[in-house]
Amino acid sequence: MVSAENRIKEIALACGASAAGVAPAAELVEFKRFSEAAAAVPPGLAYLNREPLRRKNIKNWFPAAEAVLVCSFRYWEPGMNYAEELAKTGGAAAFLERTGRKVKQPELLAAPGAKISRYALSRDYHLTVKEKLSAALEAIKKEFPGAEGKTFCDTSPVLEKELARLAGLGFRGKNTLLVSWESGSYLFIGGIALNLKLKPDTPAADSCGSCELCVKACPTGALKDGALDAGLCLSYWTTQAKEKIPAALAAKASGYAYGCDLCQEACPWGR
Repeated sequence: MVSAENRIKEIALACGASAAGVAPAAELVEFKRFSEAAAAVPPGLAYLNREPLRRKNIKNWFPAAEAVLVCSFRYWEPGMNYAEELAKTGGAAAFLERTGRKVKQPELLAAPGAKISRYALSRDYHLTVKEKLSAALEAIKKEFPGAEGKTFCDTSPVLEKELARLAGLGFRGKNTLLVSWESGSYLFIGGIALNLKLKPDTPAADSCGSCELCVKACPTGALKDGALDAGLCLSYWTTQAKEKIPAALAAKASGYAYGCDLCQEACPWGR
């Protein structure tokens, strides 16, 4: 007989998730590290400091939560060629405008050979992931009478990466991203806070070891001691900053006009 936990994970996979796991709905030790980092974020990330305690425990966001179904969605497949995928967009500037992305640094976009991060070479992931999670929630409600839940993906006050680690979906890499043994860090994370009592999966252990290829690959030195200095991150400056990128950082953009993949490209797990 299939357990409730495994059946719910099967539903998530059938609705489009690449992997699924269960994390406890409880207070997160990781919150202390998050709150310390959030206190020093640049203006474009000021929203991280709104109602910070809601992130400490998912019950503060969805009081009925008893467990969290956490899902990863792979957006880059082995064998895909970046140059070919970028060419399919018809050009970086036109593609970003067509898909409704806000360009923060137009001068970088105007440069010949402007590049877009892999995660943005498709429809807005917030919409796609939320649709898949909503379908999964409806299926769970049909199969488990009395089930209720609330979906999240990036824009909710939820610490997705830590919940994903607790759900066994991967470990936190030195590039601060969730790293899966199967998919590297080319993943979107989303989930559903559920009012069902489910057995949590075993949290993932750190697997970076002594490797620091991602740290060395960052041209601005934004990665240090497992933390990200957003004020030095090219992805921050090209997707969220409200100010013009400093000339010293723009000179190190490596052609990226929207996002940056350099630390992920360097990661052995992503290859």
